Amino acid sequence: MQHFHLQRNNTALKTALNSLTGQLSSGEVSDKVKASGGDTTRFNAIDNRLKVLDSFSQSIKETQQILSTTQVLLDNFDSKRDAMTGSLLLVIPDSSDFQIEEASRAARNSFDGLVSTLNTRLGDESLFSGTAVNQAALTSPAVMLADIVTQIGGSTDFNVITATVNTWFDDPAGGFLTLGYQGDLGEKPERHLDNDTRIKLGVRADDAGIKAVLKGAVLAAVGQELLGLDKRTQAALLFEGGLQLQSAADDLAQVKGRIGYFEGEVERIAISQSSEISALSMARNLITQADPFEVATELKAVQLQLETHYAMTARLSRLSLVEYLR
Repeated sequence: MQHFHLQRNNTALKTALNSLTGQLSSGEVSDKVKASGGDTTRFNAIDNRLKVLDSFSQSIKETQQILSTTQVLLDNFDSKRDAMTGSLLLVIPDSSDFQIEEASRAARNSFDGLVSTLNTRLGDESLFSGTAVNQAALTSPAVMLADIVTQIGGSTDFNVITATVNTWFDDPAGGFLTLGYQGDLGEKPERHLDNDTRIKLGVRADDAGIKAVLKGAVLAAVGQELLGLDKRTQAALLFEGGLQLQSAADDLAQVKGRIGYFEGEVERIAISQSSEISALSMARNLITQADPFEVATELKAVQLQLETHYAMTARLSRLSLVEYLR
């Protein structure tokens, strides 16, 4: 019986020791019910809200990364548009064959670069294809130009070529939406940032501002793909492409402005939630924070009891051995 009592006392002391050691290292009391005066409603409400905010915080970080990367890519896209515009508007009918050839080659390379920018992925997700994140936003530049050349049908007339390119991009049944753009055409993806706040990550490669840039680039690049164009027609296509790229600047600025607005909204929500997390964490700490001096005092007392317990156990063991030897 005495052995059983000692064993039970040993277990109780070890449990108390582990609990106090845990409180000292974590800074929190182990008995939340006792700390909240038996009413855990407020504590549970705070704890649950902090878990919800932690989940939203992760969504906010991901959204900020998507928006930031998208804005960087749009800036890159716009820089390519601007550089292309400047070089194309220098082409005139009296430009030399070499100048026109070089401008055509540069336009073709720039179109490749524009498409490559829109096909950039963040991790495993495509950024400009809407909810179809597993797909590249656009097919290859070569495939698009080949289809446009087929639609032109061998014509070398400036008006026919420009009208064909316009139709290819603007007609809902045209080549851009049926062949060029590979993303989805439905609702734009949303991010849930709080109970009542959702942000639409609304930039796709079929956006009017982006499409206007691609159209101007194609007008300039397609001349190199067509056989039999005279110098004047090729120069006119290059210059017209430059004009369209120049006029697309405002449309593209609106796209960038929309992303900037979303970035500001997400930042506002992030700051608001960060403040709420700080306030709730302070309130939670007032309930659960352990007094290190008090815990250390209790810990020392339990350690002393445990040492006394072991000393008594050893003494009783020696007495039992003497009894046995008799």
